[in-house]
Amino acid sequence: MKKVKIAVFFGGKISKHLVLVRNAARKMGVQLDLVSYNKVCFETGENKVKIRSNIKTHTSCESGTPSLEKGGFEMKDASDYDVLFFRTTGKHWEEVDLIISGINPPAPVDTGAPSLDKEGRTRPIVVDPLVRFGKPSMACKAWQMLALKKAGIEVPKTIYGSLWYLYKVMDMAHQQNFSCSRPRTNATRMTARENFTDSSFKFPVIIKGSGGDRGTRVFRANNLAELEKLVRDLRKSETEEGKRYMLQEYIENEGDYRVLVLGEKVLGVMKRTSQSKSEFRNNYSVGGKVEVADLPEEVKKLAVKAAKVCGLSVAGVDVMAKNPSGLRPAPLDRGAAKEMSNNPNDYVILEVNKGPQFSGFMKATGIDVPMEIVKYLVSLAQSP
Repeated sequence: MKKVKIAVFFGGKISKHLVLVRNAARKMGVQLDLVSYNKVCFETGENKVKIRSNIKTHTSCESGTPSLEKGGFEMKDASDYDVLFFRTTGKHWEEVDLIISGINPPAPVDTGAPSLDKEGRTRPIVVDPLVRFGKPSMACKAWQMLALKKAGIEVPKTIYGSLWYLYKVMDMAHQQNFSCSRPRTNATRMTARENFTDSSFKFPVIIKGSGGDRGTRVFRANNLAELEKLVRDLRKSETEEGKRYMLQEYIENEGDYRVLVLGEKVLGVMKRTSQSKSEFRNNYSVGGKVEVADLPEEVKKLAVKAAKVCGLSVAGVDVMAKNPSGLRPAPLDRGAAKEMSNNPNDYVILEVNKGPQFSGFMKATGIDVPMEIVKYLVSLAQSP
């Protein structure tokens, strides 16, 4: 069987999740290198993007101190690998694009058909598929909402724009849905109706960062005063850091579901539930309770479709029932998935996460996620 070589790219420090993936590969006898974006380099003389090793040093016999060896870098080509897994991209799309350009076009992940470069080598398979297009916007939640809706997948009702625009949207919705304390002329009312297309938004509402950040940029406003304060608090991140936000409907819920998807397969499902009345988020990273769960087959198929629409083959898909009072929670030991609606239209996809964390998922399900990820990456290279 072919010896598979995998490169997993990451930014920042090596996380515990990356260490678990590397350890799983070692147990399986798979060559898997963790490659920091800091090691991506090129020289115009060679006109090739390379991946450098750590700097080689030797100890001087005279001084006893380490010094750089002459030519002390071992260089690799991205095409030396069979699979390139871009675990994170974040602020590193410049390096991602350089790597992709060096192997362009990469082998398609969905067909497994061999694709050769100019030197006759098989081009590596790129994971996730969206990375092949080199568009950072496709990793953002705002783009996901449009892409999913266009594909016929239900998402929370969403409005995208500047923070002050989102505030004005709710201000006008509030004025149309409730009696206003200040007098307004007929002309002013008409202008508000003409410029605002959806007056069905009601408090509470969600303000959500388009960039994600593991649930840390998701906020709830219960009234107009809270929304105004939130907008003022977030304005600096918008104007100075380039953060973008969305306004979304708040859906009453008894928790949500994280579906872990690998390619065309659902690895498992966990249910997440907030444990505090003051915390509306269900995320494990902010203290949510996690438990193994199940969902009807059509809903799991919906999660796989959502991941594919968003260009992700290793994904954490967050699903919520629209009407929790009529859809009972589904912990696996009670087999309650049979009692839940099998109609995908009764659910919304909250978001699709690239490079999902899996500590909570492993705790809830007992599934060895790092091992399954390595198996999946190997299977892509070994496909006939």
